[in-house]
Amino acid sequence: MTIDPFFSLPQNSEWNALIGRQGDPTNYADGYIEAAFELANLIIEKRLYAQRDTLVMPILYNARHAVELHLKLVTKTLFDAELVKTEHALNHDISSHFNHLCNSKNWRDGVIPDEALRTHLANLKPFIDSLSKIDEDGQELRYAENRDGQRSLEDHALANIAIIRESLGALKEILDELKYRSFSLCDEDKTETRTNYLSRSDLFEISRLLPVRSEWRSYKFNEVKKQVMQRFATGSRQFSIALKKIEEVPELRANIGQETDLSHLTDDMALFLAQQWQLIHPPREKNELGTDYWDMSWRRDLLEKQKVEEKVLECLLKELTAEQIADAETIFYLARDKYYTESYAEMLANKKKEYQVSDDIPHELRNLMYKTNFLQEFKNGVRSLGRISLADKLEALSLPASVG
Repeated sequence: MTIDPFFSLPQNSEWNALIGRQGDPTNYADGYIEAAFELANLIIEKRLYAQRDTLVMPILYNARHAVELHLKLVTKTLFDAELVKTEHALNHDISSHFNHLCNSKNWRDGVIPDEALRTHLANLKPFIDSLSKIDEDGQELRYAENRDGQRSLEDHALANIAIIRESLGALKEILDELKYRSFSLCDEDKTETRTNYLSRSDLFEISRLLPVRSEWRSYKFNEVKKQVMQRFATGSRQFSIALKKIEEVPELRANIGQETDLSHLTDDMALFLAQQWQLIHPPREKNELGTDYWDMSWRRDLLEKQKVEEKVLECLLKELTAEQIADAETIFYLARDKYYTESYAEMLANKKKEYQVSDDIPHELRNLMYKTNFLQEFKNGVRSLGRISLADKLEALSLPASVG
């Protein structure tokens, strides 16, 4: 054979797969659990009775290897983010890798600081126990004889493909949840909205459970305090630290009834901006058809629309300061691109510097006002920044205002 039997590439690239330098560590972890499930599913759907005995080992091995790769991926991710203090030795002992993650002493602050991650690890434990019991180091499922020269899986005689398929579906979901939660936790950690015991997500959930700030001396507050301390396994001191942090972050403050002002935009100016945007983007008629370019009325409408746009932009430039326009643009992109609200101040400072360098505020404003999703994302951004009453007013806007 003159060509590489596995890695030569035909002219037709339809079935080219990304590997090596174009691959990704998650592809390895995801691929083995997907292969295990697809094989089990194929046997049952195609009723491949003859392949039950030959494919059961590859199915189980792929499942075990997927678990191993996910544990290693999650540990490295958390280690790189300095949430976990040490990596694990390079071996195939999935029970040891799992225990390394579950051991609070291996974590930065001596505790796994996230309820969701603790839950996902607890859900994974039965699968770890099962696979570790039959294959401690990844040998029993690969070879008919183990390193001691004994028959592999000597204590087992049967395995049911249907049961395996059902368990693989559950396992895949748990591994996905564990993996993606570890990614999110590392991103959240950068915001520093956390305590030694609680993640940003935990604090957000606690803020939703709490009564409004004015009721913190009530019986209701004391009951919620007990429930929170029990659910998140924190003491009274840690609970107090969590409350202080919640009061510091606008997005969390809003959940306890405390609003936060925007940096430069007043409520009146924000509403005025939204109303002027509506003049450029009036509601479309439900039965509105496509444009007839031969109809001269279309051209007249276009010219009229351009006049409205220019008048709106002129009005906004007259009424809004450069800082207020920068504030609006920052809020829009904060929401549209799903940034954490803790980035608001830094993003706004960068936007104001950008304005000073470009010295073309009319161009910036025009681009912003032409965005058809401006109002929706602006409302979302205002709400996430803790200005709830303004967000409600923006939500209530329905009729276009007159040009100022």
